[in-house]
Amino acid sequence: MIDELPEPMPDLDSLPFWEGLKANELRLQKCSACGALRWPARAICNRCSAFEAEWIACREDARIASWIRTHQVFAPAYRDRVPYVVVQVVLEAQADIRLIGGWQADRDPVYREAVVPRYSKRPSGTVVLDWAPREP
Repeated sequence: MIDELPEPMPDLDSLPFWEGLKANELRLQKCSACGALRWPARAICNRCSAFEAEWIACREDARIASWIRTHQVFAPAYRDRVPYVVVQVVLEAQADIRLIGGWQADRDPVYREAVVPRYSKRPSGTVVLDWAPREP
């Protein structure tokens, strides 16, 4: 039997983010009152406490903030994938927005390296967010 990868569980607040990934688009909430981006998705803006927001296609430029090479098998489905790299990136559109994802390169990431999203489709049809070096 093949172990299945753990699947994300979108909720009402995050569903548009996951739908954006399926459309190969990085979508985030933007506060209608102050214009701040919200991540993670939530009902209330953490800057101005407004409720109104819209989902926008966000500028995808980002930089490596941190990364780790995982050697531990945390789920049976990852048994044949270790070691693997997970990165944390900071969006250039708003410096306090950080996203996590897999790393798609044959080398280690470099701190502050420019990266772009990669929309990785799983056999289940779910699309997850990975990152790769930005080509010059």
